[in-house]
Parts: sequence; structure tokens; C-alpha cells
Amino acid sequence: AVQRRMSVPDSLIAMRTALTLGTALCNQGKYTEAEVVLREVLPKMRKQLGAEHPDTLTALMCLGNVFSGQGKFDDALATNHDVLSIQLRVLGAEHADTMTTTMNIANTLGRQSKFQ
Repeated sequence: AVQRRMSVPDSLIAMRTALTLGTALCNQGKYTEAEVVLREVLPKMRKQLGAEHPDTLTALMCLGNVFSGQGKFDDALATNHDVLSIQLRVLGAEHADTMTTTMNIANTLGRQSKFQ
């Protein structure tokens, strides 16, 4: 298991690159590695871009997917509900990102009941 921390520079390009890496690792099922990357970049994104910035929300949504992939369904649901509440307020219910988060919540609920 990967337990090392990444050192993500504070530049926007570096943060977006880390987000892309975290997303790619998640999509490959490398959830532990994805979690390390996303946990490293999220605080920097919150600080520099703000908690409601689309990139920050995307990183948080990806972390929710990581939790779901790891079987941490409560964490996945809590994370995605946090994202959804911001998206509903900032983007509206019909925005594509809001709909994606809603789908992620539904998928997590489906996986949760499937595995119980």
C-alpha cells in the first residue's frame, strides 16, 4: 500500500495535473494511490481556489469515488453530499456537474446495498 505523500507545488498547473493524476488512478482502480494524491492537492485547492471552485469540487467528487471504490460507502456518501450541496447552490440542479454528483451518490447507494 502506498503511504507516501506527494509534494504538489502550489501552482495552478501543478494542482490541475495532480487532479488529473488522481482521477486517472481512480479510474484505473488504484484507489490508495489516488487517495494519496487527492488528499495532498485538496487543501491547496481549497486555499488557492476556494471551496466552491469547480476544480476543488471535482477533486472532492473524485475523492468520493475513491471512497466508494474502497468500499468506504459512508465516507463516499458524506463527501458527495457535501459536494452536491455546494453544487446545488452555486451551479443549480440541472448543471452537468451536479447531475454527475447525483449519479455518483446513486451509484454508491446501489453498490452499498449490493454488497450488504
